[in-house]
Amino acid sequence: MSQEIKFCKKCVMPNTRPNIHFDKNGICEACNNYEKKKNVNWDQRFDELKTLCEKYRGCNGNGYDCAIAVSGGKDSHVQVHIMKDLLGMNPVLLAVDNFSWTDTGFQNKANISESFGCDMISLSLNRKVAKKMLRKGLVNLGSPTWYADAAIYAYPYRMAIQLKTRLLVYGENVNYEYGGGQKKETYSAKRQIENDVVKPVDLTSWIDDDVSMTDLYSIVPPTLDEINAAKLEPIYMSYFYPWDSHQNYQIAKRYGFRHMQHEWVREGTIENYNQIDSPGYLLNQWFKYPKFGHASATEMASRWIRAGRLSRDEGICLVKKYDPNLDQKILDDFINFVGLTHREFWEIADKWYNRNLFEQDAYGVWHQTFELK
Repeated sequence: MSQEIKFCKKCVMPNTRPNIHFDKNGICEACNNYEKKKNVNWDQRFDELKTLCEKYRGCNGNGYDCAIAVSGGKDSHVQVHIMKDLLGMNPVLLAVDNFSWTDTGFQNKANISESFGCDMISLSLNRKVAKKMLRKGLVNLGSPTWYADAAIYAYPYRMAIQLKTRLLVYGENVNYEYGGGQKKETYSAKRQIENDVVKPVDLTSWIDDDVSMTDLYSIVPPTLDEINAAKLEPIYMSYFYPWDSHQNYQIAKRYGFRHMQHEWVREGTIENYNQIDSPGYLLNQWFKYPKFGHASATEMASRWIRAGRLSRDEGICLVKKYDPNLDQKILDDFINFVGLTHREFWEIADKWYNRNLFEQDAYGVWHQTFELK
């Protein structure tokens, strides 16, 4: 990376986040898009969602008339509440199981089905293949959970098409909400797979004696032509509803969602309610730190600053304290699953540190050379 690291003047997000744009005043597009939302007529947007629901209501008789991609987390609770309780749809919930669970995450997944009275269909990935592919993601991409993320994105599309549920609901448009390659706000999630969360990979280069293309069918999304041929309408809830992580948490608690504080206080985060389903899955979030100089604390502090829940100075203090920390439970859970030692993990991680942001001392320990201010 040749660019000089700069930080948004309003939040604490650096310009090293892939494909993020800063305006001439040094404000990131996520902050600018948040301000734009203050001028949105949300009642009108919600009426648009009602119209979409009426279009597909009862499309399968007494069967499912929409599908919702869920994890069981706070955002999933809000999506199901809106579609089932407020709009009276008959949704089926589509989920991909984690390779490991926290007790809290497992309880939340069960709660979302029970609290709202919905069927849920979950994909449990081939664990033999998952161990190999998670390791490949770490080694080849510096993205430890690439395989899991690919399934999370691909499976709801595939299953919705099979079930003939033509309306498919996702949560936020991550590129528009937080900055990324897709700059235009849209309700359509047809091109969600292009949002750079799951980086494109030539899977044939990952095939070996242990992993075949047949093994990887579950992570290959349908093409745009297949989506259109099935008349599938995938949408982002964040277009129709003022998306806010903390507000979603407050709402979800009313329907039985549980935070993590009573089970595990994580070393590298500033909250206890975001991405709490699986310890090992969070390694991917930390891995942004050696590559881009930011991790979970930066993400959440930036969201809180935009929403007025935190000052920028307070955010800076939290980021400096928490972002560098790799929680031991996260690391142990991941490497135990894929079969790595700590020494092997750090030898791989060393290759992914950005030399423009970090330097390594004589003992192999990395130190950041930039300062958030």
